[in-house]
Amino acid sequence: MANASYDITEKKAQIKQEMLQVFEQLEKEYPGMFEGVGGTVLGAGAGAAGSLAALSSLGTVSGLSAAGVTTGLAAAGALVGGGMAIGLGVLATPVALFGAMGYRLAKKRKAARHAAALGQATLKLVDIRARLLPNADEFKEELAGIQTAFEILAHNKAA
Repeated sequence: MANASYDITEKKAQIKQEMLQVFEQLEKEYPGMFEGVGGTVLGAGAGAAGSLAALSSLGTVSGLSAAGVTTGLAAAGALVGGGMAIGLGVLATPVALFGAMGYRLAKKRKAARHAAALGQATLKLVDIRARLLPNADEFKEELAGIQTAFEILAHNKAA
């Protein structure tokens, strides 16, 4: 009987370790930090490059000298019926638009990875629970922990 008790204690430790690994893997795959920053930076950079190219080539004086910037801003503003100040807004628009598009794409990719990671974690926990159910009396605490983990994962999936 003492040997059976040792087997249960060993099995409980093994199950706790497996559950910990599931959550560590989930945290590794989906840390939740810096959401969309890379996509935003790349998109805004592309928009800025386009705006800079337009600024230096639109005016009557090409280049980035004072005269080139002045005529480039004036020409950009003239596209919408304004002057240099409006030209600044015209040239800033691509930066904002491409930055926003980059953020949306990054967020969409991140959401897909998050859903996949949650699905994998759920499958691993289902497997652990299936192995414990035949001896449910000995593993009540662990089964309760798995149920709590399912609720946490369901809440994260909805968020």
